[in-house]
Amino acid sequence: MNAKSAFDSGNFFRRAIFAALLIGLFILHTVFSFDGLTSRTGIDQAQVGREVARGNGLTTKFIRPITLQQMIENEKEINLLHIPETYHSPLNILVYAGVLKMVGADDFENYKMEVNDKLYKLDRIIAITCATFFLIAIGLNYLLISRIFDAKIASIVALIMVFSDYMWKITQTGLPQMLMLTLFSAACYLAWRAVEAQEAERKPLVPALLSGFFFGLLALSHWMTLWIFIGYFIFACFYFRPRGVIAIGLALIMLFFIAGPIIFYWTQTGDAKGTAFHAIHAGGADNAMRQFDGTFNVKGILARTAQSTLLQISNVHNYLGGLILAPAFFLCLAHPFKRSSIAIFRWNILIMWIFASIGMGIYGLTKSQLDPNQLHLLFAPLMCGYGIALISIIWSHCPLSQQAGFLGNLHIAVILLITAAPLILHIKQLSDNKRPSTSINGVDMYSLNGPLHKVTDNEDIIISDQPWAVAWYADRHAIWLPQSYDDFSKIEAIAEGGNPIAGLHISSMSYRGEDIQTSLYKNRDLAALAYIPWITYFTRNESASIMSKNASIAPLIDPQIGRYPHKASLSGLFEPSTYYSRTKIRVRN
Repeated sequence: MNAKSAFDSGNFFRRAIFAALLIGLFILHTVFSFDGLTSRTGIDQAQVGREVARGNGLTTKFIRPITLQQMIENEKEINLLHIPETYHSPLNILVYAGVLKMVGADDFENYKMEVNDKLYKLDRIIAITCATFFLIAIGLNYLLISRIFDAKIASIVALIMVFSDYMWKITQTGLPQMLMLTLFSAACYLAWRAVEAQEAERKPLVPALLSGFFFGLLALSHWMTLWIFIGYFIFACFYFRPRGVIAIGLALIMLFFIAGPIIFYWTQTGDAKGTAFHAIHAGGADNAMRQFDGTFNVKGILARTAQSTLLQISNVHNYLGGLILAPAFFLCLAHPFKRSSIAIFRWNILIMWIFASIGMGIYGLTKSQLDPNQLHLLFAPLMCGYGIALISIIWSHCPLSQQAGFLGNLHIAVILLITAAPLILHIKQLSDNKRPSTSINGVDMYSLNGPLHKVTDNEDIIISDQPWAVAWYADRHAIWLPQSYDDFSKIEAIAEGGNPIAGLHISSMSYRGEDIQTSLYKNRDLAALAYIPWITYFTRNESASIMSKNASIAPLIDPQIGRYPHKASLSGLFEPSTYYSRTKIRVRN
């Protein structure tokens, strides 16, 4: 009795330490080390969520030129103040809408930034939402891995997730990845239950179909995850019995979930594929979205897919979030596990991962761990569980493994220390007051939330090089700056039928973090707009005189002949942000 009481007390003590650690890191990453959302995709989804919270339906204030082209080609009426959101999957947006409604964020005045504010408070609300899903995902992976292996391996994976600086950075982006990780973990838990049932010669129908339900929700969080479902569907067709019933059931469930968005896209723009599909062409999503040309182009797609696939292979550890043992999963494919269910389930994971990699290869993936299309991290906890199981088997043959206490678990201590190293370094930087700049990815929050909001009206349409930020922080409708003067003029012609373009907003986003050649290629004949503040400063000449002979720039901002002759500087030299207005600028309350 006493022994059991001592055991229970020790277990309670360990769980209390884990809970305190979890809460402490949650507060650290949502309060002390948080300086704003770090992903423009996350920012974009947040602003769409606010529109939904306001009762405006699935509409966006971030307008992509290609969306306008789609609507024109399909003879749809265009209202620039009510553009349908057809780029993002809807589920994360709806989650944000519910959260923002609860905190009163549908009213812009409730969260206005003051002059001394360094952070837009709604950014923190979004980050807390993402971090909450991360905590749920940790719990789900603990349940899943403890069922596949045992509680010890599950506890180690949970600690590795908690100590992963990369995972916490994801919570600060606003991306749907933490919601996706939660849904994917739930789907895999049910898929595992189905495998267990199949191996025990019980009917796997119910858990297999329930897993399809969560895969459907996952697809509504990010369309790229349809590739993961394809992998699971193939596994289910070959493994589960009865094959036909489960295969048809999974297909019908997925069709049920994606039918709504497809119908919405078709009725709103005349294109059932939505806007995101066109990111596959023109060599990149940004170029495709900014071009006023919806012609599908697959030129060079095979070469780009091969290049992206090779990039994934060479950076797989980085994409798996630095979870040190996740890549060891691939070694597990050659290990003869005693339990057939464990051996079989690894092939399910592999097939899903392969198809996810194919999808990422086709649509492209940058080297950044925080790429919006990054799906590898969804597999990281499961792969890590398999990796730890393999290392534990190898360790069991080492003489030290027979020792009690710390020495017997030395391999676990080393794994946790290596995993936690980036987090420890991050905390040390915070303690040394080496905080990052409050300007995130070239976005000066206050210049948008304050000055730009005040010099524009609710019904103004702005053309900007950072329209996602204008939509979220300034709460204004913004069209993405096209790459050519001709496309700029086409957009103006569209707007003349309703609300004319009110102004042009240019910031350091057009060149930040890039060499001048890349910037010139991305912005084409409008690239000079971004460099005007710098040229003006270093040459001591007025920008208008510098650009007076530029056939693409002068008709826009020249004080004498330009369509947007009135200028307002919104921020300083090192984060230049300028607004050129059609009419004389006046500051509104």
